[in-house]
Amino acid sequence: MNAWVTLIAAVAGGGIAIFGQYITRRSESHARMAELLLEQCSQLASMSEDFRHRLWEERELGLPGRVDAWDLGAFRLAAARLRILCSDEDVLKALDELNSSGKALGAYWRRRSIDTEEINARYARAKSATEDFITASGRLFRQRFRSALEAQRKP
Repeated sequence: MNAWVTLIAAVAGGGIAIFGQYITRRSESHARMAELLLEQCSQLASMSEDFRHRLWEERELGLPGRVDAWDLGAFRLAAARLRILCSDEDVLKALDELNSSGKALGAYWRRRSIDTEEINARYARAKSATEDFITASGRLFRQRFRSALEAQRKP
């Protein structure tokens, strides 16, 4: 009888250890996913602001080549990563507007024959799209962190 109790205790202990490792890995995986999402959202927001600032520097300060030196490839890579990692409709919709407004602003700027009202309107649209993207991303993270905190509180 003692051998059975020992065997059952060993199996139960092993099961608890395996379950604990599973929970730990799952938690680490969720944390890593949140880090990746946050990184991509932050990068897209900062690159969008950088683009607008570069355009302003060219336009107002007369610094040539600032817009041309902006890293469009890095922006596209971060956007693709976000599309792969994120399924939140609000964030993806905000990303679409961020892309659309940035393209409209950049395309108009490259024409070189610029109407002041038109460039100001496109600039304002791009700025608003960046702010909306930051708001949607922030909402997503607050929801995720709130859910994670609630899950940790439950026994």
